[in-house]
Amino acid sequence: ASKIASAGLAALIASAPISGAAIASEFDVLEAPVPETSYVVDDGGILSKAGKGAIAGKLKELEAKTGYHLNVVTMRKLQFTPDPFEFSDKVLENWYPTIEQGDKKGVLVIVSTNKEGAISGGPSFINNIGDDVLDSIISETIPKLTTEEKYNEATLKSVERISGMLQGKGDPYAPKPKKAPKQRGPTRTQQEAEGTNSFPFFAVISIALIFPLAQLILGVIYKDN
Repeated sequence: ASKIASAGLAALIASAPISGAAIASEFDVLEAPVPETSYVVDDGGILSKAGKGAIAGKLKELEAKTGYHLNVVTMRKLQFTPDPFEFSDKVLENWYPTIEQGDKKGVLVIVSTNKEGAISGGPSFINNIGDDVLDSIISETIPKLTTEEKYNEATLKSVERISGMLQGKGDPYAPKPKKAPKQRGPTRTQQEAEGTNSFPFFAVISIALIFPLAQLILGVIYKDN
């Protein structure tokens, strides 16, 4: 099957010189050896040297701690296999032909021209990341950052999110839950407040009225006596 695919690719490259470079690039990746220790195939040339080093360091640490191995592949454009998910599946199958070999393996593909990406992996790899995080990486992280030409950040952030889930630490970039509003104590109504505040006023009036009245009564009693 591999020889047939190679022959088909060679014929297609020969018959389509304009897109030949892109197709040859796909062919090169599919035929490349597994990046067991480098973890990164930057065929698209979109990552800096420092970026590749940081990404490889994260992936090496992930494999040492969990046994999960993630390979990162960058492409400028996909033509022979334009669907990034189909292409990532092909890369995974080429590098890890059996379920046993690929169970804890994964491939992250980032395509710079279309600002898109894909993630393929074995059953254990995919299940331990979860659909929500996978969908968020593909539909939010990669498109947003690659549109801003931040390819190093897009790749590293995607790797960190995958790594966090596979290590059981959770998604480091998950949306933070909103804080519940503080509960305020019971408040008095205006009527209650006015009623409380009016007590001293009525008390003063009562005293002012009672005191002269008492004087008057005492005066009347004193006269009668």
